[in-house]
Amino acid sequence: MQAEWSGKLKRAVAVLTGLFLTNTVLAQVGPHAMINVSRELLRVYNMRDAVALRDLLTSSLREKYSVEDLRAVLARCHGLTHEINRFSLPSWGTRRYGFFGVYAENTVFEMVLEIDEVEKIVHWVITDDVTAKDQQCSLSILP
Repeated sequence: MQAEWSGKLKRAVAVLTGLFLTNTVLAQVGPHAMINVSRELLRVYNMRDAVALRDLLTSSLREKYSVEDLRAVLARCHGLTHEINRFSLPSWGTRRYGFFGVYAENTVFEMVLEIDEVEKIVHWVITDDVTAKDQQCSLSILP
């Protein structure tokens, strides 16, 4: 009887472990997620398309920023960078966040990009001073 319960317990643990590992794997983004999102962000940015930018955001950021708010953000960002030629590959980060070089018309900026498990933007900033408290070009859930 004890051996029977031991076998059932082992099978139950194996099933639960498999379910846990499957959920963990499903929560991970693919190896090219940051590059894919940054490419789409660059396209949307240069088009100044606030509606398309909103589609790239998490639901919490979509609640915080209306389309009009995003138009204002894009205008402030373009005031800083003008057109952007390209983003570098991430110089540092993980599958969910990265630090990029931003090659604009006149200079190089830094970009921090964070995405969630479904490849939506959680945090985004383009800056010439990554340590500054106030950023001219950013989207964040934080105030």
